[in-house]
Amino acid sequence: MENSAKFLASFSIAMKKLTTFLLTFVFAALAHAAPPIKIEVTANDQMRFSTKKIEGKVGVPMEITIKHIGKIPKASMSHNMVILKPGAMPPMISMKCAQAKDNNYIATDAESKAAIIAYSPQLGPGESHVIKFTPKEAGNYKYFCSFPGHFSEMQGVIVVK
Repeated sequence: MENSAKFLASFSIAMKKLTTFLLTFVFAALAHAAPPIKIEVTANDQMRFSTKKIEGKVGVPMEITIKHIGKIPKASMSHNMVILKPGAMPPMISMKCAQAKDNNYIATDAESKAAIIAYSPQLGPGESHVIKFTPKEAGNYKYFCSFPGHFSEMQGVIVVK
């Protein structure tokens, strides 16, 4: 009986120390969590993104605001941003997206779903949308506008180190 009491007392002390250590570790990690990388990318009536290269870091959240600054009506000149995993094939995915009018020009086949990690809706003049994602690996994350005919001019890359 005496040994059981000693064991329980020792176990209780060990658990308190472990809990304290884990809580300290969790709070330290939260205190050092990097704030999101925030960037605004505009899209215009000349079918151009304001930037073709964005820099990111593995594990650091990104908030990319895509803003349509043109004047031509949405029905004939909408813009969006589709972000692909590193190694994905933008020309193939963009062709599939351009054919997906009923799904806001976002392809729904298995290959495209596996390649697309984030996207915005189609935007008209004055509209904006924030795309939020966290890069899980280093690499080149290609992005493009999926509205038909825009891919050739509206592409870029998010370089994640």
